[in-house]
Amino acid sequence: MPIKPENRSRYQDDWEQIRERILARAGHCCEQCRVANGDVIVRGIDKDAGTFQRFEGNGEVYAADDGRLLGHCKASEYCGNRWTKVVLTIAHLDHVPEHCDDENLKALCQRCHLAYDAQHHAETARQTRRARNAIGDLFATNED
Repeated sequence: MPIKPENRSRYQDDWEQIRERILARAGHCCEQCRVANGDVIVRGIDKDAGTFQRFEGNGEVYAADDGRLLGHCKASEYCGNRWTKVVLTIAHLDHVPEHCDDENLKALCQRCHLAYDAQHHAETARQTRRARNAIGDLFATNED
């Protein structure tokens, strides 16, 4: 995921080298679904939900959760909605950008990264809404 400007200072100065090291360790593939960095894929919908197909290749269909080969399908018979280029990101498993030990970092495609972070994002959003409401309460007038 792109680094938000307000969080840039939380990353080590050698973040680009750390990122490259983790990508190399992963073979430039998502460590969850095994899709390669830069691959052009389509994610399945409807009958093909939970899968993906590469633009290159012979119609192989892969499981979106772990990248195992499920079979083959003509692109014209595959149910997907749009082709997209995969960009690998580096996930902090503990959600702390300052913690850059290799065992705390994982190369993930954007889909797997968002899925991994879903609970953390939900909690952060809840806290943000709560803080916004609390600030509003400070300025509320009691006009009964």
